[in-house]
Amino acid sequence: MPHSTKWSDDFLESKRFEADPIADKVVTTIIESGYEEKINEVFTHLVRNSSFNTETFSSLPKEVSEVVTRYFEETRHLPSWTNPALMKVGEEVFTLYGPEISMILNVKSLPLCYACSKGAKVLYMTGRLTERSGSIDPLARRLMETAQMIMNALSPNGMSPEGNGIVTIQKVRLIHASIRYFLLHEKFNPKGWDTDYYGKPINQEDMAGTLMSFGPLVLQGLKQLGINLSDKQISGYMHCWKVIGYLMGIDEAFLPDTFEEGWDLGVTIMKHQAEESDHGKELTRSCINFLKHILPGTAFDEVPEYMIWYFVQDISKAINKDLGQALGVHGEHDVRSRIVFKICTLFVIESNRLDEHSVVIRLISGLINRKLLQGFLLHYNDHKNVRFYIPPSLQKDWKLHEKWEDTIILTPTVFGKRLVIQKKTDSII
Repeated sequence: MPHSTKWSDDFLESKRFEADPIADKVVTTIIESGYEEKINEVFTHLVRNSSFNTETFSSLPKEVSEVVTRYFEETRHLPSWTNPALMKVGEEVFTLYGPEISMILNVKSLPLCYACSKGAKVLYMTGRLTERSGSIDPLARRLMETAQMIMNALSPNGMSPEGNGIVTIQKVRLIHASIRYFLLHEKFNPKGWDTDYYGKPINQEDMAGTLMSFGPLVLQGLKQLGINLSDKQISGYMHCWKVIGYLMGIDEAFLPDTFEEGWDLGVTIMKHQAEESDHGKELTRSCINFLKHILPGTAFDEVPEYMIWYFVQDISKAINKDLGQALGVHGEHDVRSRIVFKICTLFVIESNRLDEHSVVIRLISGLINRKLLQGFLLHYNDHKNVRFYIPPSLQKDWKLHEKWEDTIILTPTVFGKRLVIQKKTDSII
């Protein structure tokens, strides 16, 4: 069936009124059976346990324990079409390029989600992705939840019975269902939710768009970095995300097999939903501020915004909409020129080697992609109640097994800013 028919605007619009009935039923049953206060206890159990067994929820009231346990038992199975060999190839891609993929998720995937005004409204209204009282913690926690799900699912054997990937995905489904319930019920959301305009919160189209931004659009981001994967590697990575989408409760009509299909679907959804909005811009600004916060020093504070601008250009061209403008980010010549000057000054590089945006981005990514992951580890794991976990084998592969600490050694001032030089210790995080 031609994609134009399969993913028509009418079809996409109809999917805005469909969500995840399996997870929604669990949350509705708990709350409407009179155990509303037990929802927090359920999520406390989910946060504290990285695995699931029949005793996980035994301390909860029997009615709550039974419905939650049944949900985890019934949604834990991989689809019949799962190809273990392809899954392994996809996991190997993540092992090889995890730092680059993590960076792309922050500067391409998430901003593309923010550019979809209706879907971004949910993120904005939950108040979990914007700064509050000068603190970046609400944003940091939500980004950590997303990053942890991806880390657990794509780590070697992450979606095997011994891995943490499946149970993490199951948790995210319940988090989504809870957000839907609270936004749709006036008791919890007095402002109300305009379902006729927005569709259901975290609906099938929005989930499919997010899935594409994490799957095929990340592969496109790797191409933008000059990383050319083999056909087998692309198929393996796509297959991993098809399985993840199935486990997330996403309609199989939104689970493409190939990169080409996934790209078409992602572009089609962006064309249908991309729209400038104040809340999309605020979410993007919060993301930029967080990236600036976890990167060492201040000399490259303009880099996160510049990278977001660069990485959305391909989608802007595909849908004929300026997503940089929609997100409130800029990559004008003077911004690029300032960044190039700083690179040349700090790293003794000839400016004529940096004559294109793509060359600048590739050099920058080589400097910061691991620092972003290291920043995640340091931010979350330094006296935080919730820890961000990267398996030791991947920490070693990605050279993250060293702890970095800021010193007072500074570079010469460049444009009034300095780059902090860091020293490393031998301690394992």
